[in-house]
Amino acid sequence: MKALLYASLGVVLLGVGLYLQFGTAGVSPADRLRCEQAIEKVYGDSDEAKYTLLPKCNELGMVAMMDTRIGGAGAEQAAQAIASANRSDLVGILINCALIGAGIGALGAAAAASRQSKKQAA
Repeated sequence: MKALLYASLGVVLLGVGLYLQFGTAGVSPADRLRCEQAIEKVYGDSDEAKYTLLPKCNELGMVAMMDTRIGGAGAEQAAQAIASANRSDLVGILINCALIGAGIGALGAAAAASRQSKKQAA
């Protein structure tokens, strides 16, 4: 019974962690569109710049950079916005990895509980 509880908890934690880490976009579609439009506006004549920067619009730091660029903020304000966005992204990654690790740990506990119950039954 204990093993089943641990296994269920492990599967749920692992599933949630993996989904949050790999199944969701870190940037909302509206933010991504705003970033793409800003790149088109700023680098409209440079195909190389657009080719390089457009795929990065799924990163929070890039969205923050383009927002400050369009807003006319100074370099210090832009750096603060990018650092803040990257910090929040890092915290999200750490939480997701903690969920994945907890799920793996719970599955390990389920395996240990299963082995222990088999030894007691024998």
